[in-house]
Amino acid sequence: MRILYWFKRDLRLKDNFGLDEACKKGREIIPVFIFDQKLLKELSGPASRAGFLLDCLRQLNHQLEKKGSRLYCFYGEPKEIFARLLSELKPEALFTNQSYSWSGEETQKKIERLCRRHGLKFESFNDTLLVRPDKVEPRQVYNAFFRLWQKALAAEDLSMRPEPAKIYTPSLKLPGLEETSGILTHEANHYWQADYAQKQLKRYDFRGYETYRNRLDLDGTSRLSAAIRFGLVSIRQVLARVREQLEPDSQFIKELAWREFWYHLKYHFPWTRDLEFQEKRRGLKWLNREEDIQAVEEARTGYPVIDAAIHQLKEEGWMHNRARLIVASFLTKDLLLDWRVGERLFKKYLLDYDEVVNTGNWQWSASVGADPRPFRMFNSVLQAQRFDPYCRYIKKYLPELKKASCRQIHSLELPGYYPPVVDHRAAAIRVRQVYFT
Repeated sequence: MRILYWFKRDLRLKDNFGLDEACKKGREIIPVFIFDQKLLKELSGPASRAGFLLDCLRQLNHQLEKKGSRLYCFYGEPKEIFARLLSELKPEALFTNQSYSWSGEETQKKIERLCRRHGLKFESFNDTLLVRPDKVEPRQVYNAFFRLWQKALAAEDLSMRPEPAKIYTPSLKLPGLEETSGILTHEANHYWQADYAQKQLKRYDFRGYETYRNRLDLDGTSRLSAAIRFGLVSIRQVLARVREQLEPDSQFIKELAWREFWYHLKYHFPWTRDLEFQEKRRGLKWLNREEDIQAVEEARTGYPVIDAAIHQLKEEGWMHNRARLIVASFLTKDLLLDWRVGERLFKKYLLDYDEVVNTGNWQWSASVGADPRPFRMFNSVLQAQRFDPYCRYIKKYLPELKKASCRQIHSLELPGYYPPVVDHRAAAIRVRQVYFT
């Protein structure tokens, strides 16, 4: 059987559920990757982000070549490209791993309908999540979800699939990666390379995560988010490695569950893509002042920890998780910027951008989403004092403050630096008036 295999967010051979199934059932496997023109336009941001994706695809193509195969790459609208491929190549099936994001699901449904019209077998497999969203009863609070998720996880077959020993791919007059990559605006990514994923998974000590995960000045997080986002490692590989070192209810496993909680909510409450989960928090009177939005993106809010975090985001395409929480609180609570403004900012720059996770996190931080907590507003200065006590993080990304003392930085006594765009005490009063009146 000739099978088209569609790579999406699973750019690896090892423990790739859909690819393994295709290799078991197919005589010929034709690996395909499509640069979705519309999606790339929506994700327009630093050229280094496209550079990282190309590096991931080169690594994948190299892996395929060692198995006797190769990756065919296309640029355009997926439905049009597949329509042409189905007509020209006459495959008997199209296999892929299931898309669970809003945009990914929309695209996949179009391709599935196209296959049906051509009388073609279409199969998709869960490779992205540890537990499929439909296997957990609807829950709106994380703790209740986590208990059910743990039970469902215990029943899952999490055994890892081996790399295919050999993949037979016919030589076709179709574009490869190098021909297609010339269409993209890209540049080398000096912070992230595709081969980091497996290395980081092996060397990271998960036992220190709970203790050091919130320290901005320490390298205490796993930095595996981009690897998981692009499928450079499987989520099962990550869990297996964590289980070697930690207990089932450890903080890192809870963080993996948080990711799946957002997908759970998206599955059961799909309208939350553009609408606040909490009905009472819809229609809040956001200020959305253009000068505030510009000050944030240009990292000149006058709050060093905020400005440092934005510099990290724009320079590296990544932001420390604690910094993400501080920034999200500052934007939505101090500046009264619509959570969608922050979501778009992260969408523009984050290498690990995931629309489902990002939307869930921004709604949660804005106190408009699921799993409601007592109204929480961070004090950016106190957060900096607690999680960057020696100002190493701030000074790394704001070298102009290297000569300033921590006392000056944490008290915002910085002559010559940007004045604060907002007074936190006044903002704390104002935000409560907006949220509770």
